[in-house]
Amino acid sequence: MRSPILIKLLFLAIAVFLLPPAANASPTLISIGNFLTPSGQPAPEFRSFVLRKITESGMICTNGTAESPESRYALSGLMLTDEHGTSFSALLTDNFHLEPDVFIKGKQVGGSTSEPAAARLADSVIKLISNQSVASIEVNGDSRLTPNAVMALAQILPGEKATPQKIIAGRIILENCGLFEKSRIYLTPGPQGRKVKISVTERSSIIPGSIPGPGKALLDNILGPPETTLPEFPISADADFSNMGNGTCSGYLAYRAESILTRLGHSAQDFGAEDIEDLVAIAAAIRNNISTYDSSCRDMCIILMKMCSMLDSKTIRDITEKLQQDISRHKTDPKILKKDLQRIEFFTQAYSAAQEAQQILSSRIFHDRIHSPVVPWVLFSLGEQALKNENIARAAPLLSGALSVSSLPVSPEMLLTAAKAQYSNLDREAGGAATSQLKPLLADPDLDDELREQIKSLPRLAALCEKALSITENDNFELQLEKGNALILLDRPDLAEPLFHRLHGVEPDDARPFTGFARLAFQRTGNLLSVRPYLERAARLHHKDRFFYELALAYRLERIIAEALPTIKIDGRNSEEASATRFLLPKAAEYAEGYEKYNRPQAKLIKAGINVLGEWLSYPAMTTDEAFENMFRQTQELEKEMGEQPEILSASLYFSTSASDKNEAEKLLNRPLSVKAGPEPRFLQLNLLIREMAIAPSPKIAEVLEQAGRSSFSGAVNKEKAVMLKADALAVAGIYTNSTETLERARSLYSLALDSNETGNGRLFNNLACVTLALGLTGEADDLYDEALDRSPEIPEAVYLGKAISSHSGDELNPALDELSKTGVLAKFTIPDVQNGTDSATNEPRKRIKTFFLDEEKGISSGYDNYRGLWIEFNLNSKIWLLPSLCNGTFKQP
Repeated sequence: MRSPILIKLLFLAIAVFLLPPAANASPTLISIGNFLTPSGQPAPEFRSFVLRKITESGMICTNGTAESPESRYALSGLMLTDEHGTSFSALLTDNFHLEPDVFIKGKQVGGSTSEPAAARLADSVIKLISNQSVASIEVNGDSRLTPNAVMALAQILPGEKATPQKIIAGRIILENCGLFEKSRIYLTPGPQGRKVKISVTERSSIIPGSIPGPGKALLDNILGPPETTLPEFPISADADFSNMGNGTCSGYLAYRAESILTRLGHSAQDFGAEDIEDLVAIAAAIRNNISTYDSSCRDMCIILMKMCSMLDSKTIRDITEKLQQDISRHKTDPKILKKDLQRIEFFTQAYSAAQEAQQILSSRIFHDRIHSPVVPWVLFSLGEQALKNENIARAAPLLSGALSVSSLPVSPEMLLTAAKAQYSNLDREAGGAATSQLKPLLADPDLDDELREQIKSLPRLAALCEKALSITENDNFELQLEKGNALILLDRPDLAEPLFHRLHGVEPDDARPFTGFARLAFQRTGNLLSVRPYLERAARLHHKDRFFYELALAYRLERIIAEALPTIKIDGRNSEEASATRFLLPKAAEYAEGYEKYNRPQAKLIKAGINVLGEWLSYPAMTTDEAFENMFRQTQELEKEMGEQPEILSASLYFSTSASDKNEAEKLLNRPLSVKAGPEPRFLQLNLLIREMAIAPSPKIAEVLEQAGRSSFSGAVNKEKAVMLKADALAVAGIYTNSTETLERARSLYSLALDSNETGNGRLFNNLACVTLALGLTGEADDLYDEALDRSPEIPEAVYLGKAISSHSGDELNPALDELSKTGVLAKFTIPDVQNGTDSATNEPRKRIKTFFLDEEKGISSGYDNYRGLWIEFNLNSKIWLLPSLCNGTFKQP
């Protein structure tokens, strides 16, 4: 009987030995820091007692006085030994930020050494961290999903070990599945084990029904076998490999991965080369732990898959372009040249490895549990990567599979992306099925504005899909062109380009196939410079269409507005740049002439601008204000000729600030604009009215401003912008007229604007605080000024002034203002107060603080995209800051 038992034990030992490193349970690492006495001196004896006791329990302790980033926990504190005994207070910290800090206090009465107190502390620490299993899971928050569904989605179950990689993988799933506006997972320690707390805030979601799936066989074919070994990531000499050489602890690698993902995910700017090098270094270390297939590596697979998804084609292309520009700037420096070339090669290899790894990891997760709640996100992530690579044939089944493989709801964005991909894949039925489930969302008044517009655009994609399917090779040349243009809008360059090549062979003297090539070039690069060679060929041919004129004008306007004019402002109108610009104008005018039959108002406006710009360049004595006044007169004439056209009205409003005929400008400013005028002219008018109130306030302007601020902007795509602008308008009008009702309305709109803006806005908080102060709510205003300062406002001086007034009263106020004045804070806000005469001591005009401060931004921009066509925008943002008015040291309305 003994022989079979021995054989079983031997087999078990071999099996344990052969387990992959990621599956092996690593002992808990804890770093023991210094324990200091009240005088600040270390207590090495007490620390040695704690260290020995914890080590005897089986945990691995490291020296916390030196850097040890791999340690999961850190322990340090204070201790006091006197004639009454030994007391201590210690802080147990989770270095991976998965658990809250725990404060431990204790006291030993009497005794010749501090060992009993140290043993008591060590026992407390051991009880807190020795049991790492999941004892219970608490799910709370706003969600229609059951707690069990949320637990299944996060891949965390009671009884499992609460490893860092499991918790971090759960965080990644909940943050990326698209079902939650906010999500949070953390642990609380205890002697019975870990309590997992999951908090979620649900967002709009849809349960997809009747969406045709691709079938398991097709998904198997796309994903490939799960047993494939992961590719090796390249190694960069400049990467951060600190403590990565011995990075066999999966928990530490998961923590490092989450740190870099968080940094890249919240970066205000694009990724830098160093960021990508750090990400690839961590990914390489993780890959070495899970290179072969094993279901126990599932959590690390999810983490690595998310890291690979960050290395998309656009990110790598943008970084490579920056490095190529750096190469052109440092051609003569061989060291920089060599380094940049090595980096470009490194990023190319990293991208290739990430793409291959993401597919293999997706296959592992998919085949491990095909109906797992995490599979929709895995397939959707892979489908998005295929879309970025313009591989529609691969993306469409992956995205439809993401919708059909699970019974869980999906986000509207996921359904929208799938609908677009199906239309691009020329699958009318699948696209229509997804569209029909999105349409009911349009009845939701709280639906995101951008999402609403994209859902409204789906019928257009359906029509384009229908057109592309219905036109065959046997149809005439004109219909074939329509098909090619439809394929461009359906993001199918792989089908459009060969079609245009064939059409050029049929009609070599026709400009339209070359215009199609130009649109495809712009679609791929997003750079108008890429269209130039195709437009130059098309310009010499016949049958130029709307797309040609739009692209040709967009290219020249970009050259003039974005490149030439900034240089001419510096170098002057006698410079070479000015001469080159004058050379561009006749051809631009010719294109505008041809464009008239397609978009007469826009073409006329462009022609007027070209004429005025030509005069301004030819006559250096002409000032910019004179040129702007000329444009104002021309836009007035164009409006008389063609009526209230949105772009012409916007131009007229924009140039009215330079009009010498103030009556005409005031009439335009005071004119009530209907909803038909469009949101942009109305936004511009509101900004100009606010600007006028800051410069030359009057009861008439205040009345018009209030009426405009109370009007509806229901047609505006950007409702957040509308709410903020209406709040500014009513606040300015309310402060000027001292109307409590108007101020209350402004206060409500500011609160609404801040609710829809998660990060907050220093200017909005400042203005809300000023309105609140005007309503007499001083304490609440003081708190709001604190909030404004926390948001790093662009003009902190305005907030300092408001804060001084809200937090001081009576005799304290004037000294506080004097202190502000000494620092120069008030200088930009003070103007001569002519009504109160001069100061007898200095014989200078008395000063008063403005009520409003303008931080306006203005400019003209133009551009092009294949969907919208050529556009010109006249931008003026008043960005007004409200300031509390003072009269003899007392807050007072003007």
